[in-house]
Amino acid sequence: MKYKQLKSLEEYLGKVEAALLQEDACTPFEYPQQSISPWNSKQLDAANKNVLDSVSGVANVYAIFTAPNNSNEFTLRYIGKTTRKLSRQRIRNHLIKKNAKTGAKLDNIVAHVQSGGFVKISWIKIEPESLRNYIEEELISRHKEADWNSENA
Repeated sequence: MKYKQLKSLEEYLGKVEAALLQEDACTPFEYPQQSISPWNSKQLDAANKNVLDSVSGVANVYAIFTAPNNSNEFTLRYIGKTTRKLSRQRIRNHLIKKNAKTGAKLDNIVAHVQSGGFVKISWIKIEPESLRNYIEEELISRHKEADWNSENA
């Protein structure tokens, strides 16, 4: 059966994409030098408390961006989804500490940050929340440069 309101859905996707990927929507994630070698999740939690509190209960689609050392040029690396209820923990899994069973990108983050790179994130609240699956899949399809979304990343 064909969905008859596809144009409306694609317009919504475009608005979400613009809001999620605009430079102003990106928030730096802090990795103080004394916290990254060795990796200290308690110090990183403290350094990023405000950001984690901001995503808590709100973010259900998010993006991770990185920039190399000595650069302000950020690249989209990952697009993900979660439930609003689990948003804080899911983003923390990617950026600070994860359970070995998750598909979080923490290993990529640790390597990037320890090489002197920078990380920013952006997020958005999708309503109804069930649309987050569609939004994530379509954004990943549109943004192949988000290389951490590939199976091998």
